[in-house]
Amino acid sequence: MDYQNLVELHVHLEGAVRHETLYELLKEKCLPVPGNGTLEDLKKKMIINEPIDLAHFLAPFCHIVDVVKDIAVAERVAYEFCEEMSKNNVKYVEARYSPHNFTPDQKEVSNMTALEEAVKAVTRGFTKGELDFGVKARSILCGLNGTDGVIDVLQLSKTFKNDGVVGIDMATKQGSEITEEILLDPKAIYVYEEAKKCGIHRTLHAGETGGPDMIVRALDVFHTERIGHGYHVLDDNKIYNRCLKEKIHFECCPWSSLLTGSLCKTIIKHPIVRFAEDDVNFSINSDDPTVTGFWILDDYKLVQSWGISENSLKQANNNAAENCFLPEHEKAQLIKLIKK
Repeated sequence: MDYQNLVELHVHLEGAVRHETLYELLKEKCLPVPGNGTLEDLKKKMIINEPIDLAHFLAPFCHIVDVVKDIAVAERVAYEFCEEMSKNNVKYVEARYSPHNFTPDQKEVSNMTALEEAVKAVTRGFTKGELDFGVKARSILCGLNGTDGVIDVLQLSKTFKNDGVVGIDMATKQGSEITEEILLDPKAIYVYEEAKKCGIHRTLHAGETGGPDMIVRALDVFHTERIGHGYHVLDDNKIYNRCLKEKIHFECCPWSSLLTGSLCKTIIKHPIVRFAEDDVNFSINSDDPTVTGFWILDDYKLVQSWGISENSLKQANNNAAENCFLPEHEKAQLIKLIKK
């Protein structure tokens, strides 16, 4: 299959930093390089090869966050991200990131001012990337539950709603999906309720390591429009049938699903294969290329090796275009391009 004009909806900008850039920045900032100090050793330390659990999968992020807390770096990473998307035949991408991860510690400015500068820097990088590589990139801002960051993300999403930001996401402080703790956090619930009132698009990680009940709560408590991952929806037929009926969109990430330890090692049929068989509304995404070692073309090739048909993969890309968070007139143009 010739993979062209792809759309990607679930990729973390912090998790899509080139290893070469990461190595250069660690050296430049006099920070320790994982391993023996070489680029090749850094790659070995950053890429997860054996699934243990989600915490193990996310461990390399500590090295990434150390170097991206810099406005100039934020713009550079965003620009290089567009180039990598171009190499993978992506025409439109929604990259999610936490503005707090790109904000330097500057006591002389207000926290919100610094956060706004970080968002502007990423948008500048995306704008330059679109001009140079023909990739349209938009931001999904990700808050960290249990911190004031979720409120910050709401405010930033309002400020930049018509200027590069198309939606919000949320992760726990540990970097995993929504949990019972989040559901009890009034700030988190308020953010998603207010986002809905303001017409801000919403996605949320659920059903990756947690059970299908998390998907129900993501839909009913947080009013999310898309589900990040969602593989464990298959654990409950009633919930699965509801998602089928309501055409809930699942942002699936094949390689990361194998490396996070979120699926049983003895599984015979991957949930994405079942989704394709049942014509579920799902898309193919890369999640964290810096950690998996794979970009979206590799994810498409992986699911094709599982026996998913070319028509199903084309439909998955159509689904991504149809469920993106672009304004309706821009979405219509994208869908026309994808189906051309």
